[in-house]
Amino acid sequence: MGDYVVSVEKVSLKYKKTVLTDVNMSAAKGDAIGLLGLNGSGKSTLLSAIAGLRKPASGSVTLKGKAGFVTQENALIEELTAMDNLKMWTSLNKQEILKALTETELSKLKVADFIDLKVKRMSGGMKKRLAIASVLLSAPDILLLDEPLAALDIPAKNDIVSFIDSFRAKGGTVFIASHSEEVFRHCNKIYLLKNGSASELPVGVSLTEALNG
Repeated sequence: MGDYVVSVEKVSLKYKKTVLTDVNMSAAKGDAIGLLGLNGSGKSTLLSAIAGLRKPASGSVTLKGKAGFVTQENALIEELTAMDNLKMWTSLNKQEILKALTETELSKLKVADFIDLKVKRMSGGMKKRLAIASVLLSAPDILLLDEPLAALDIPAKNDIVSFIDSFRAKGGTVFIASHSEEVFRHCNKIYLLKNGSASELPVGVSLTEALNG
């Protein structure tokens, strides 16, 4: 496995039918791996397997470190505030949570700005930033993001990609499933998931052409 913190070896995944076959990919500290593919291509399924939530039909996934998974559907309780949602994911007290939100790379997400707001009153960008923060409070080494920029405005997108860059700079490893060329500009490797296989794209290739070609 070498110096890799994530190693996916000959993984096949089924969801009602075979979705992916013989997938191989790896990631080291500081890597950002983009997963590009149409709906149904297996991006979310692959992230679930890396997170340990789905068992491969064959092959293996090996992690060196702890993974945190932010799904496309934000797992938040609408009637609770941002702080109360965060408390459900950590043993930290309120002051420790606020310190983490303002004095670490989590400050890039600006969750402290709406810490007392109820989720039901939040914008989509606020919810996404809160969902990421809830996972990051457990200090994972590997962050798995499923469509992190979907339906967000420009300020929210900027905050999230700024956080991704900061997380990587401190040695974190990120996997990002997305349709957005914008987020892929922050990845150093991109894999195309298509027709049941995953292939690494050459640097500089047009992602639109790769996806639709």
